[in-house]
Amino acid sequence: MTTFRSDTTEGPGTHVFIVGVGTYPHLKGGTGITTPLPMGMGQLTSPPLSALKMLEWVDQKLNNPLAPLKSIEVLIAQPAPADYTDTAGLSAPIDGASFANFEVSAKAWLDRADSDPKNVAIFYFCGHGLGDGLNSQLLMSDYGSTNRPLRHAVNFSAFRLAMGACKATKQLFLIDACRVVDPTMLLDPFNMGDSGLPPGNVTKMPTHVANPVIYSAKTGEQAFGFPGKISYFTEALLHGLSRCGVYLSKGSKWAVSPSQLQMAVAGLLDDFSGRPHCPADGLVGTGFEIHFLDTQPEVVVLVTLNPATGNAEAKIKATCSGVEHVRPNLDHPWRTFLPYGQCAVDAEFATPPKFTAKPKSLHLHPPWQEIELEVS
Repeated sequence: MTTFRSDTTEGPGTHVFIVGVGTYPHLKGGTGITTPLPMGMGQLTSPPLSALKMLEWVDQKLNNPLAPLKSIEVLIAQPAPADYTDTAGLSAPIDGASFANFEVSAKAWLDRADSDPKNVAIFYFCGHGLGDGLNSQLLMSDYGSTNRPLRHAVNFSAFRLAMGACKATKQLFLIDACRVVDPTMLLDPFNMGDSGLPPGNVTKMPTHVANPVIYSAKTGEQAFGFPGKISYFTEALLHGLSRCGVYLSKGSKWAVSPSQLQMAVAGLLDDFSGRPHCPADGLVGTGFEIHFLDTQPEVVVLVTLNPATGNAEAKIKATCSGVEHVRPNLDHPWRTFLPYGQCAVDAEFATPPKFTAKPKSLHLHPPWQEIELEVS
């Protein structure tokens, strides 16, 4: 197991567990014997990069005075072992993401999070995933190494249930993985992974715990990322954490909460197809603080023309506090970040103008704002 920023002082703290799996020896392109049912899965370049970016953000940026950062547990599987130097000066290689390593790290993370009811426990996973329409299986690097492939996968539902025994009342799970249905899980109800933790008590549901999950993909769908870059979900997640997934906590400080974060990520992942994105489970109540901004927030803004017939000739701009923000291309809708506060949005057309747009003036508030300009 690999732990950074360990702080054993008493009092509430934030404990983070990050897992990124890119190397799978027993899937296509791996160095081992390929499992008989690879399900079209192979090697990934995005998850290790995404996990390292998440580690970097947590180490360098996470700011929660109510629960200061007290540990980061990390596992990353990539061709050559990853290493990292944290802001406290600790430099260490990062253990790979085998299931055995996951069990050890998960137990250590649970134990630390269990030290205080006001602790915040955050779990992040990026890698291959499978599902049966109900349960998600998170594949560790040694998936497929035995004749029971899911022996080396984490049954996420069981893992989340097991965390119900933890005293930490604020838990957040961020799952960046496909949830494509594996037919073998439907045909064999015993073919599923393990939680990696002591079993949860299904007769005693954890009603004292807020434990929302934010997913990158809906049930039965894939998650995506460019090869050699961080995933779409993780990129949106980091923007949400740093810029816009916030509310005004106690009327004075901008704080990231699970519900606001989900809205920000959904707005950034929207592909304008009309299909919903960034599903979540367990978003209840008013949420809790994950991170506080030191600056004013930004807002994810989506500007559209209705109708869009004049788009090719339109110069769409937003003026905020005297500063003009101009659409740099012909993207429609235009998605951008704008500062919190009063804003005027307009569209100008080439001379002689064939169209006119009715400008709008409004107060932008995070995390998300959609603006439609009427064109005639």
